Amino acid sequence: MPIIWQISAIHLDKKTLLSGVLLKRSPFTYNKKISQFKNFLKVTKSYFVPAYANKEISISIDGKTHQIATDNNGGFSLVVDFLIKNNPEIRIEGIKNPLKIIQRYPVIFSNSDGDFDVISDIDDTIIVSKTAEALKRMRILAFKIPQRRKTIPYTYHLFEIFKEQHARVIYVSKSESNLFALISAFIEHNKLPKGSLILTSYLKLIQLLNPKKGRNYKLNTIKFIIENSSKKSFVLLGDDSQKDMNIYSDVVRAYPNRILKIYIRQTGLTIRKHQKKMWESLKQTGVNATYFNSEDEVNKQNEIKFFNKQKI
Repeated sequence: MPIIWQISAIHLDKKTLLSGVLLKRSPFTYNKKISQFKNFLKVTKSYFVPAYANKEISISIDGKTHQIATDNNGGFSLVVDFLIKNNPEIRIEGIKNPLKIIQRYPVIFSNSDGDFDVISDIDDTIIVSKTAEALKRMRILAFKIPQRRKTIPYTYHLFEIFKEQHARVIYVSKSESNLFALISAFIEHNKLPKGSLILTSYLKLIQLLNPKKGRNYKLNTIKFIIENSSKKSFVLLGDDSQKDMNIYSDVVRAYPNRILKIYIRQTGLTIRKHQKKMWESLKQTGVNATYFNSEDEVNKQNEIKFFNKQKI
């Protein structure tokens, strides 16, 4: 029996973005602390579990039924013109009962009453991942259980401020959906905001070596959220290990009056030439931006003053 590995319903402007991943069986869950060896087995196993790919499915949402098909990686996405109230039910032909949702993580993410939403990267922004160094990243994934992964202190304290501002957090990452259980367990363990996790496709092991995640995946996702959240401004969080600064520069140019502030984490001991170039390009957009490192501390009073000033 196939299972629903990941599902998320994000409320936008009088509509809901519903997305998820179906697999032929469950790879693993993190319902308790495990050993490093078991973590290695679980993470490795996730790249061998076949996706429920290119199959017709029926999605029942608050009394309405939609027929769609999963993609090559078992993923699906649907936009409905109302705010979903109850967890969707997904069925396949020949099976009466709906497929089981195995995640403990929330499914429905309602709009907040805050003046802005936060769109945050995950790897090396809220969690130390070493994404710029492939071997180190794989070693961390394989042998560090989520409960022992390190948070980024600066970002952690920013989230405390965002909570006071009633800001909703949406995580948009190029991490593959295989890591959904690991990432959600990390968020829950560290009491970080339980925001929607928008990840890339579920991968096979061979795809992991050369993942074709789409050059504009992250940019297009952020644009869709902004374009369909007309009453909100946005704060963007990222790091300098990949392309966050370039992506966020494009976002600011496309929506110059919608981005309140951008935070970029310095991942290395020094800032390299190409990173300085990306930072200068970001600053040239005129956006309020902060480039912080692991030794910096958040000036909570100044940050709260800044966000309160935007309400005037």
